[in-house]
Amino acid sequence: MIEFINYGTGKIEKEQALFASFFVVQNRLQTSCEKIQTEISMKQWHLLAMTSACQKPKTLTNVAKLMGCSRQNVKKLAKSLVKKGFVNLLNGPNNSVIIKITEKANDYLKAMQGQQLKVLSHLFSMFSESEIDSFFTMQNKLLDGLEKVEFFADAFKEQV
Repeated sequence: MIEFINYGTGKIEKEQALFASFFVVQNRLQTSCEKIQTEISMKQWHLLAMTSACQKPKTLTNVAKLMGCSRQNVKKLAKSLVKKGFVNLLNGPNNSVIIKITEKANDYLKAMQGQQLKVLSHLFSMFSESEIDSFFTMQNKLLDGLEKVEFFADAFKEQV
């Protein structure tokens, strides 16, 4: 987007442009992908993807940590997926709640896999393999920086 290219040339201006672009990318991806994947929202898809990726017990708390959101937010998303028959919520140890992906969800995700691969292909079509590798490394650095922001925000909240 030309608006971000013309944002400025200094370090602060580039950081501000990058920061603003994160929200633009998220919004545009959600809008576009929800035109392709109409049975569930992108947030619901994200919950399914993160539940599948979760190495620990697939509790609301563990999935929420992976998704970067609250347990309550995951519970709300999971309940909407229960209504669609995509997940079941089971009682786990120590009052935990386990998310279990259903066969219906697995069938849906399998059916959508081709479209998802096309989205990824279009999204990264302008990147070489080495640029994707570099971007992956930078994204991990960004996530490390995000942890610092979270610590700062928690400390700030305690001061207020």
